[in-house]
Amino acid sequence: MSVAEWDNEYARLARAASQLRSGVGVVGDASSLRAELQRLQTNLESLPLQPTEIQRRRRLIQHLTETSGGGDVTTGTGTSNSQVQSQMQRAMQQQDAMIDELAVGMGRLKHQSQAIQEESNMHVNLLNDMEQNLDSAQQGLESETRRAVRLKEDQSVWRLQLTVAGLTVLLVMLILLGLS
Repeated sequence: MSVAEWDNEYARLARAASQLRSGVGVVGDASSLRAELQRLQTNLESLPLQPTEIQRRRRLIQHLTETSGGGDVTTGTGTSNSQVQSQMQRAMQQQDAMIDELAVGMGRLKHQSQAIQEESNMHVNLLNDMEQNLDSAQQGLESETRRAVRLKEDQSVWRLQLTVAGLTVLLVMLILLGLS
């Protein structure tokens, strides 16, 4: 049996196991499925694969056997169904521990994001205060500019020159009157 044939046979058995579990279009019973899975496992030993790939495929067969209602089937390495279940239980406990660690990390992330939100709200309030202060300073500057323009108009140079000329004429007249 080639690797491709083995893959096709496994896929066929996986579909049959799925149909057997769901009760849809049942094509045989669980005992014939287990027998074919056992034959597939026996054929696995003759395939030209790496040991890690063979072990992965054994786990696939074992999982399929367990989910299709198989009994205490022994794998090629001598591992019984109960041993596999205990390994799966340990794996689930490890996953639970990792999930707990993730939950703690998510809690810290939540607190950090809340602190960042509070700080950003504080910055927004400070910026709003600065904007209000800038607006009032702008209004004050515009008011002072208008006042300076009025003052400039009131005390323009031509009025001062006219006053100087008038005072000069008065001075000349007083001098002439004082001499005469």
